[in-house]
Amino acid sequence: MKEKLTLELEKEADDASPKVGVSVTIDIANGEGSHVSGPGLLVPKCSSYEMLEREVAHVKEELDTLLKKSQQLFESERKAESLELDENLGAKEIWDILSTIEDPESLIKEFNGLSHEKRLEVADYVFTNCNVFSGVASVFSMRYNNEEARLE
Repeated sequence: MKEKLTLELEKEADDASPKVGVSVTIDIANGEGSHVSGPGLLVPKCSSYEMLEREVAHVKEELDTLLKKSQQLFESERKAESLELDENLGAKEIWDILSTIEDPESLIKEFNGLSHEKRLEVADYVFTNCNVFSGVASVFSMRYNNEEARLE
């Protein structure tokens, strides 16, 4: 894998201590074959090792957070891919399955894939039996289009 991170050193003639930052090489391509590449400063230039260490730690924390979010997305997608919603199930049983989906887009896809009649049954169940102020039921209640019996 090509290295994308580079130490950036800035030293002025009258300044005794250098400033060090971290840049990242960014590659941008559009759908028409154009390609642009160049550096972008990922960590601002710092005048001490301790400052640089704090800035790098902050970037690591952000990356760890993004990694955890992506893990949740992948897990939700796997759950959604493995769902086999049987229209013969009751509204409660279908909701029990749908309520395990954390990703709103996957929830929308699965719910909207049901027949119109089954969507009405499930919606009726959610609105009469679930706490629509928290969890997946909250997402459901905010995205439900009553006129079309669909999630948006």
